[in-house]
Amino acid sequence: MEALVDTSFLLLLFESGKDLFSLIEDRLGEPVTPIVLKQVLKELARISGRPGRRGRLATLALSYAEKMRLLEAGGEEDADKSLILVSKERGLPVITADWRLMREVRSQGCGCIYVNRRLEIHVFV
Repeated sequence: MEALVDTSFLLLLFESGKDLFSLIEDRLGEPVTPIVLKQVLKELARISGRPGRRGRLATLALSYAEKMRLLEAGGEEDADKSLILVSKERGLPVITADWRLMREVRSQGCGCIYVNRRLEIHVFV
């Protein structure tokens, strides 16, 4: 399954130190191919310029995300709006750790895989 990844998920990936993709694949019973939007890369780059732990996590996440399949779509500057737009257009679920984004994605009728801070995986596809 192909899925769009959100900034919050990529940050949680490094904050938790766990292989969250394996946990998601175990839950789904199929492999996941992550796709990153250019807007998510821009957001990570912006956060990586900040001092402190969050900036360091964003730097790691950005380096990791740059190796993923890149999709230059969405037409919006805002990462969340672009994720929703692309999810609607292409029928791809969004993987996120952002509760607000999860609710918005679901309200738009799109698929979502939500990973909370306790690393519980909730699938809405």
